[in-house]
Amino acid sequence: MSLLFEPRPYEKENKQKAVADLLSNTVPDRDFYLLVIGAIILAASGILIDNIPVLIASMIVAPLAYPILSLGLGVLAVDGKLVLRSMAMLLVSVFLAIVIGGLFSLFVKNNFDVAERVLISFFPNLFFDLLIAVVSGAIAAYGLMRSKVGGAMTGIGIAVSLLPPLVATGIGLFDPSNDLAIRATSIFGLNVIGILVGSIAVFLIFGIFRQHRAIKNNL
Repeated sequence: MSLLFEPRPYEKENKQKAVADLLSNTVPDRDFYLLVIGAIILAASGILIDNIPVLIASMIVAPLAYPILSLGLGVLAVDGKLVLRSMAMLLVSVFLAIVIGGLFSLFVKNNFDVAERVLISFFPNLFFDLLIAVVSGAIAAYGLMRSKVGGAMTGIGIAVSLLPPLVATGIGLFDPSNDLAIRATSIFGLNVIGILVGSIAVFLIFGIFRQHRAIKNNL
């Protein structure tokens, strides 16, 4: 037993578990949408009352990382059904976040200034935002194979903010003279791309996509 490093092989069972866990969390069921709607309400409330702890809570609750990870797996494994399901879950979540965020903004004064401050404080540098998203996507994908690392998913949710910029987009749409919606949408898109790149790299390096393809062919 080494004092500094203990090599642990990546067994076939680890990869099967990764695929099974990811697919079980990428289901457009009642639980997923309850979490999405709850997280959106928390994010909108956090932005509009300028409450960072509430905003962080929305990041932890939001389950959006799973459809993004499964989208990366589906692309690599050439699984059209998984790609479509993941994209549909993301698009519905985007629609809900924009609509609910916009509705919240109708009842709160000075919401555009608050949303802008929140956006700037959470995303001060686009280069590092992208780097954080790539690293977080890689850690999240790797964590599917390792239960110890998988416990870091909460930290991933906080590191890569997906819902706040979406909600800020909905708020910004009600102020045509402000470019808040455009900037917020760009930040969300950048984070999605970063998570995809990081997760695809891990799925490719460890051959998890081949395991998914084998499981699918045996069904």
